[in-house]
Amino acid sequence: MPDPTPPGPTAESIKADAADAVTAALAASMAAEQAKKDAIKYAGMLTAMKVNGDSAMAVANAQMVLDAEMAANNAVMDADDALQDAMAAKEAAEALPADDADRASAIAVAERAIEQATAQKKMAMAVVDTAEATEDPPVIDSLMGAVAEVKGKNKLAEGYPRMPAAFGKMVADQVSTAIGTAAPGTNGSIAADTPMGGIKNDAEDIGAMTWAMIVGESSVRDVRRLVSGSVTTVKAMSVMGSMASDLAATGVTLPTDEDNSKDGIQNNDGTFYDASYMGIDGTVFCAGNDCGQSAAEDGNLTGSWYFTPDSTDTLFVAGTGGSYMVATMYATYGYWLTYTAGEATGISLHSASTANQASLDLGQTGEGANAKDVTAVYRGSAVGISAHGGKSGQFTASVNLTAKFATAPTLRGSISNFQGNAVGNWSVLLNETALNAGATFDTNGTTAGGGAPGVWTTQGYGLAPINHDGDDGTTPLVPQRPTGFFGRFNANFGDGSAAGAYTTRAVE
Repeated sequence: MPDPTPPGPTAESIKADAADAVTAALAASMAAEQAKKDAIKYAGMLTAMKVNGDSAMAVANAQMVLDAEMAANNAVMDADDALQDAMAAKEAAEALPADDADRASAIAVAERAIEQATAQKKMAMAVVDTAEATEDPPVIDSLMGAVAEVKGKNKLAEGYPRMPAAFGKMVADQVSTAIGTAAPGTNGSIAADTPMGGIKNDAEDIGAMTWAMIVGESSVRDVRRLVSGSVTTVKAMSVMGSMASDLAATGVTLPTDEDNSKDGIQNNDGTFYDASYMGIDGTVFCAGNDCGQSAAEDGNLTGSWYFTPDSTDTLFVAGTGGSYMVATMYATYGYWLTYTAGEATGISLHSASTANQASLDLGQTGEGANAKDVTAVYRGSAVGISAHGGKSGQFTASVNLTAKFATAPTLRGSISNFQGNAVGNWSVLLNETALNAGATFDTNGTTAGGGAPGVWTTQGYGLAPINHDGDDGTTPLVPQRPTGFFGRFNANFGDGSAAGAYTTRAVE
């Protein structure tokens, strides 16, 4: 016997198909709306300022806009497919036998699905069809407005006047010009609004940590504190249960239970007290109505006592007895681009240290017949921005210096192993420069990278002069050899240019 004819759709299966069509139409309209949001987002991230001078990121952002345009167009087609499915569901419902008790309800469900799918398709089409804003400069609040930022006004022009690669070239050209303005002899000053993405430090080499790293990130939380009638939120940790001696008070003595009516303790009006926790200066304050201290002189703190440091960014190193002290024996170094109307127009280079930079020993060791020149090697890293082959972006590199401590001290070296999206097989010679044997020095030398000569600067830092034999009465303080050198540079190559800053430490 031949196989029986498979049964046709039922009213229930038709209703399910109609519901699936509505779901698909809704998903399509949501995809179109998301594509619009993505396009607007990335259209606002095409300038050198928005990509921090990284040409590859500018290209990627421009491509994201075009990808969003394609996604929106696909969403419209998906919405149309969903509408067609809803219409097919209605046809199937109408084809049910006239005596099918669920025929009418299946038709009604399908008709509602057609209405909903039609509405969702219109919403998806509106995303694609909404024109760009006419304001000058235009407000990018539509898909087409975002696309116009990439394709240009004439979307039919062959090759389009502005495409992803063009944005990369635009950023790279601006960065190349900015590098040309670099002045390594001028140290850029870090301000509160300075972009910190290109600023590094070598504090890890000495085990320096922030307060949160010392006490444990999990112990730190956002705590509300009342100051002069205004609520602020600070990073703080609970010190409930700590001994009073754990918080070396530098100001008012913390209150005890006998003093629990003290203004600002039980009613949490924001009173706080200077204190030091593990050698870290800060304040202790009450964040509740239960703060006190046991009657014993060194008794436990009770209730919602919290400690917050004076600075959450300061770096500390371990001292003695479980205490910490502010780290100074490290250098910060780096760069940031400066902008005009979103375009990169300049670059600031920065290198500095809070360690001693005066009275360093750059001379010979020994006296008379024992005097001799002494050399020392310093190694470290550099960071900066470069332009190469129509691209631009941040680089890292290795730095090697050789110091000659003598009657006429000198320093020379090289920068190599450039890594980044816009570098060549580069090596920079840091031509020998004289070190000023005075109290401080920041000398200028020349760089050689295969193109026009550039400039490099150097500054030593290290321990302050010490009394080497403990005889305070008769022995003068003795300057120490530099712990490290830091500075700034620019260099030109046959196929690009670079500017940045570096830091090094003595190789033991």
